[in-house]
Amino acid sequence: MTMPPNSGWTVPSPPPPNGQERPIRGRKVAAGLGIAAGAQVLAIGIGVLVTIALASTDNSENALFGVYLELLLQLVLFVACLVIGIVWIARRDRGLGLGILIGWAVSVIVFPVAGIGVCIAIVNANTGAS
Repeated sequence: MTMPPNSGWTVPSPPPPNGQERPIRGRKVAAGLGIAAGAQVLAIGIGVLVTIALASTDNSENALFGVYLELLLQLVLFVACLVIGIVWIARRDRGLGLGILIGWAVSVIVFPVAGIGVCIAIVNANTGAS
């Protein structure tokens, strides 16, 4: 077996780092998780409070608006966490941005299901009682 001719080509060296390397710190990731979970709890609290307030009025059929508000708040929170997380990863603190994205993904599994479930239970309880 013959060796291929030496063409003189080599793999180029990696480019030098542009500025400081930005480490990902565990505390910043935990802070991002807390921010996203806190925003999730706030959004659910607003939806549940609006549902309770509308269910206690004379026209309790308007309480369904609280469920719609809850879904809208979840959509807004998704877009906000996505945009803020990506911007923080790209330009500022990678740990905080990563924590916000992970925190939203983890909290969206638990909190909205419970919040929307509570809103629907309130609507059903007040609609069935009248």
